Amino acid sequence: MVFSKFRMRKTKSETLREIKSHIEGSIQLHTASSNHEDEEEGHSSSAPRVVDVVEPYQRAPQSDTGSTGSNRSLSQLSLQNLRKHQSDNLIRLILVLGALTTAGFLWIGLKGALSQTEDEFIRSALFAENRVTEALDDYLNAASLVHNRCRHNFTRTDFREMYEYLDSSGLVFQAVQFVPNVTNAERQDAEDEAEAYYADNYPNVNYTGFQGFNTPTSGLEPRWRNQSFYFPVQYQEPIVGNEAAIDLDYYSSGSRRQTVDSLFNSAGPALTDRLVLVNEGTKELRCGSSGKSAGYGVVLMHPGVNLTTQPDIWPRDISAIVICIRDLLERSITSDGRDSKIFIHDLSDPSVRNGEPVFLGGAEIRKTTGAAPFVRMIAGDSFASLVDKNLFHQQTIKAANREWTITVVDMEGWWDFNLPFIILGGAIILCSAISLAAYVRNDARKTKRYNELKVEASHEKAALILKNARQATKTERELNDFIAHEVRNPVAAAMAACNFVQTELNKPKPFVEEEALEVAQGDMSVIENALKFVNDLLRNMLDMHRAGNKQLQVNMVATDLKHDVIEPVAGMLHKRGSKVEVIVACPDNLWINADPLRLKQVILNLGRNSSKFIEEGFIRIKAEEVDGNVKLFVDDSGSGIPPEKRDSLFAKFQESLDVLSQGTGIGLYLCKSLVDLMGGKIYLDNDYHSGIEGRPGTSFVIDMRAPSVEPPMAQDNFRSTEVMFAIPGATDEELHPLSEADDLPENLRVLFVDDDSILRKLFKRSVKRIAPQWEVREASNGESALAITEKEEFDLIFVDMYMASVEKQLLGTETVSALRNVGITSKMCGLSANDLEEEYLQAGANAFMFKPFPCEAHELKLALGRILAKPDL
Repeated sequence: MVFSKFRMRKTKSETLREIKSHIEGSIQLHTASSNHEDEEEGHSSSAPRVVDVVEPYQRAPQSDTGSTGSNRSLSQLSLQNLRKHQSDNLIRLILVLGALTTAGFLWIGLKGALSQTEDEFIRSALFAENRVTEALDDYLNAASLVHNRCRHNFTRTDFREMYEYLDSSGLVFQAVQFVPNVTNAERQDAEDEAEAYYADNYPNVNYTGFQGFNTPTSGLEPRWRNQSFYFPVQYQEPIVGNEAAIDLDYYSSGSRRQTVDSLFNSAGPALTDRLVLVNEGTKELRCGSSGKSAGYGVVLMHPGVNLTTQPDIWPRDISAIVICIRDLLERSITSDGRDSKIFIHDLSDPSVRNGEPVFLGGAEIRKTTGAAPFVRMIAGDSFASLVDKNLFHQQTIKAANREWTITVVDMEGWWDFNLPFIILGGAIILCSAISLAAYVRNDARKTKRYNELKVEASHEKAALILKNARQATKTERELNDFIAHEVRNPVAAAMAACNFVQTELNKPKPFVEEEALEVAQGDMSVIENALKFVNDLLRNMLDMHRAGNKQLQVNMVATDLKHDVIEPVAGMLHKRGSKVEVIVACPDNLWINADPLRLKQVILNLGRNSSKFIEEGFIRIKAEEVDGNVKLFVDDSGSGIPPEKRDSLFAKFQESLDVLSQGTGIGLYLCKSLVDLMGGKIYLDNDYHSGIEGRPGTSFVIDMRAPSVEPPMAQDNFRSTEVMFAIPGATDEELHPLSEADDLPENLRVLFVDDDSILRKLFKRSVKRIAPQWEVREASNGESALAITEKEEFDLIFVDMYMASVEKQLLGTETVSALRNVGITSKMCGLSANDLEEEYLQAGANAFMFKPFPCEAHELKLALGRILAKPDL
């Protein structure tokens, strides 16, 4: 069958495309077959057959007298009808299946989402209700602790301290109180003590003794003295705002008296009816308000615990905490759960009528992204109206001696999530119908356009590849030209000088004449300067490459510009007997976050550039804070920079500015890269003039784009000789102009691992020159080093990166790792011309140095001392 070719793993569009191409192929095949039949005599059984898809229509009986044209027309018509019929059926089938699939998905998704929403709400509601219970338990525990603290001898100072501890715990309340049982005989002493206390500490309080409600209709007034006992609020904090409750007899008002009776009858904590708490002085509602309704509060009273050591005097006194329902709700609310409303009703209030409990408080909770939920206190709906909501949950809890009902009403609703599903389902059905209906008609057009786009894309890709290849070729050519231009001259000079020295050495008696010796010394100076130039060029190119690839890291720390940066660089630039004055202009205690190592490298490079163009004059290094940003200036009184070269001043591989081409051409580009890494900006001040006629000079400005910072506490930590030594590009004479390095150990065993025998011999000769007693062993590869260290011990091991052996090849990092794995604890230093410091340190090396290794005695001594000073791993 035809449709056996179209597997279910294909997409709908691929299936339609294959059906169409198959039908069109069948039409072409049948047309060719019919044309062939016209050329033959009669119809034979050997005529070509079309594919199975048209066979049912070809097997219809044909008359012997029918013409070939009639047969061809009938076949074409049959194929067209078949194609239309198959396309229509396929479209109907896909539409029906898509509609059924969408409907089933929507049904299952909506049903599952409804169930998930209900479960999520119930979990959220139970969590909120449990949080209310936990918050109430916190207040009960606090009241119990207050009673325990005040049960025995204590003072008002002790009570104040206890209140401050309780307030610092985060528990929010209006007042904490201790209510002793005072007999009529004890009343006068208690009032005298309270009057003296308030007169001394709160002179604004008008103390009138014990207060209460002597009759059900009377207001707050001095309590009758004919009572046998009282429960006055004798201890209370805070006093301010709660003056009306001072020595209030809780046994004088109906609600509080019922609570006290309940407390003593049940020997457990009890809550009052809801109360409207008012500040007596400001008439302000203590518990806030919800719309037009006042916020309510309650008084939680606790009798303490019956102790086995004092069984006959319990219960006697009462501790109390005045709570706003608002504070209770806010303590219960967390950022979890859904948007909802929470209500608390009191089922035990005596004023309950017709099953309508008394409303205590309510809150509306809305979640916010990345912050605490939005909470708003609200007035209560009727209790019956709450159960009419679409999604709600109620739970009755035991609140001390009362029963409270907590109702949680969902605000997100059942159907908030349906709209995306409905839109998605409708979009799927509509898009499927429109796309599939237009597919057959537009398939050929789309295919043609697709092929055109592929051709265009291939052309664009080829053009882009060609452009990138040309750019790469151009870059490579520029680099080759730059290296050839910059290296050719110094290398040629070094080769010529070597030839002159060699010619002199080949004489039977070399250097007999003093003039010949002086000429040879000059030639050696030429060779040394040429090699140093090439070395600086390679190092600058390496730093430039690392900076361009974001591999060069900066360590931003608080830096004293004057003492840690400018003065060290000025000391490097200063030369005895020179007519060039190095000026430092920087205020004390000007600190900024920067990388002191890289900042000194930048300023040193700029200062060296200036020194090339000045025979007499000044180089000024200045720093100041301008408009909130710290700026550094490197000024000079040289010949200045021609205007035509200023636009490409910081370009890579620029032409040297000096007439002798003494620069590498990449120093300013490296300076710009380093300043960019520190977040700053470097530029040339075109308006600068040195003030000396005929010498306009040059001024480079480094804008750090950051304000100054406060000096750290330990300033000495930021000034170390190690940082000064590590300035890239700085010579040994510049870094240590006045002092020598520390002496090296007299006896040391060193292993130098490198596959280059010449480098091994030169290293050994160089070390013997500064440390004659050192024993230096050689190894040509990592395998040899492993074999040697099995039999001998070394204090210091140098390992090159790339070394070859006959059987296999161990890299330098692999060698270091292998030595560490077999227990070698010697100090190890990695060597390479590439930046492989991180790789060596991760492998277990103590230090890393760039090749070539310094051969000068002083520099070699300093380098070895720095490596030996590295801490052991």
